[in-house]
Amino acid sequence: MKVEKKEVEGVKIIKLTGQIRISTQNEFKDLLDNLAKENEGETVIISMDGVIYMNSAGLGIIIDTYKKFKEKKGRMILCNLTPDISKLFEVTRLNRFIEIYGTEAEALSKL
Repeated sequence: MKVEKKEVEGVKIIKLTGQIRISTQNEFKDLLDNLAKENEGETVIISMDGVIYMNSAGLGIIIDTYKKFKEKKGRMILCNLTPDISKLFEVTRLNRFIEIYGTEAEALSKL
């Protein structure tokens, strides 16, 4: 899994590329745990346009991280989901409580 970090208008944006599967899920969990710890009370946007596969453990990690951000009065926002990953969030109905936007620009405009 490849991770790129940047900051736009004081908001951290994390761009993920690759697959979230058994071989990468520990790395993914560590990444999101660190994001939650380092950005308490802040907003982080996770751009997932490069994620072509995600297993159920990946979904669980996203839910846990979302809860950590919310407990500390922060926001974790997802954007740029591929059609397959977007469908996964729709089928599990996670799109009803996790903020998901079509593009990075749209996510930034909602802050």
